Amino acid sequence: MIGGYILTEFSPGQRQTHREAAEIYRAFLQALAQSRTHKGGMHWKRIRGRDYLYRYRDRLGHGESLGPRGEGTERLFAQFTRERREAAARLHAARLRLQEQARFCRAALINRVPKTAAKILRVLEQHETGRNLLVIGTTALYAYAGGAGVFLEPPALLAAAQRGLTLAAAGEMSWEELLHAARRTDRSFTPLPGMTCRAANQDGFQVIFLKSGLRQRGKQKTITVPGAREPLPPEAGNLQFLTSSSKFSQVVIGKDGGPATMVVPDPRAFALNKLWLSQQEERAEARRRDDRSQALAVAALVLRYLPQYDFLATDLDMFPQDLAPDAGQWAAGGETTGEEDMEY
Repeated sequence: MIGGYILTEFSPGQRQTHREAAEIYRAFLQALAQSRTHKGGMHWKRIRGRDYLYRYRDRLGHGESLGPRGEGTERLFAQFTRERREAAARLHAARLRLQEQARFCRAALINRVPKTAAKILRVLEQHETGRNLLVIGTTALYAYAGGAGVFLEPPALLAAAQRGLTLAAAGEMSWEELLHAARRTDRSFTPLPGMTCRAANQDGFQVIFLKSGLRQRGKQKTITVPGAREPLPPEAGNLQFLTSSSKFSQVVIGKDGGPATMVVPDPRAFALNKLWLSQQEERAEARRRDDRSQALAVAALVLRYLPQYDFLATDLDMFPQDLAPDAGQWAAGGETTGEEDMEY
């Protein structure tokens, strides 16, 4: 157990189901992108007694003329019609496969991400700038755990993710665009009075939007974590520290069984940021405990399951010194993964 969390590894069947869901979801996204190249349509328009081929791109009829009817435009019209029909068939087949796989994901009990959060992420992934938004806060743990192939138990420690989704951006997407995306999943999302870039639906689920350009007031000081050899760098407390880190992208499974892509900060940056927050005295004690637990859990995931994000020795010096030995004991098989605590 690290930070109050028990790490339960996916069974072979769960790993296979998760892998297949990710592949099917990527195929669906590709089919969706191909179908959108045929958005709108083509039709013949008669002007002054002569037919012209028009390519329109939306329901308002915006488009352009491709020329008068002739051998070339006839061939172009036939090709477009055929490709559009084929793209629609591929998208329909991909959507059916995705729906079928969702049932397998629910049966395998790998559907953990809150339903509303997963729906919003799917809509954002279909938005050109929405794909650049970072998920931060408790919800990000689902991405790190999914990448490591484990569950974080008990679920009560992830309760904050059931209440909201926090997203960060460096300026690519506006709050109005994000709110519109959220309303595509639930029309009841409404901006909260007196709060900037925060909205809630009728169930109380909140969407919070943060801009990385904002910095904390005053000069930040180094903070030493009890049991650590080196202090945390002052920049670890900035949102910029998260958004400027490398990105970690992971397909996760929503409560409805459907996949979604979650983009989160580099797990090392997340762990250091959470460790920093856990030392802020003005923060509520319960939140500080959660921050510390999440920092230690993600650091342990890196040490055992995510070697491509390995910590340097100097990085580990910022964490409590019992973290690395405990994670090493797991890697050597010296501690239970907690599988006996799962309820199937």
